[in-house]
Amino acid sequence: MRADEGQSSVGQGGMGSVRGAPKKKTAEIVERVDLLRYFPHIYPLRTRGRFRRHRFFQAGNWLVFYKVVEGTIYIRGLWPARIP
Repeated sequence: MRADEGQSSVGQGGMGSVRGAPKKKTAEIVERVDLLRYFPHIYPLRTRGRFRRHRFFQAGNWLVFYKVVEGTIYIRGLWPARIP
């Protein structure tokens, strides 16, 4: 569904990156991605660095970077929030 119809669609391309991870760790990421369907611009826009012009949020030990283009949400990267 398009953003101009009240909802955004979530592209499935980026979710392949978390499919091999343990369920406990991916549950929080998937939960937040589902929220993006209704509020795609809820998280802050990054202005500098590798993922500039991308929005991001923290889910567990991961930073999830995404971009909204014409009502479609693309997950562009998963980055560790802390390095062991």
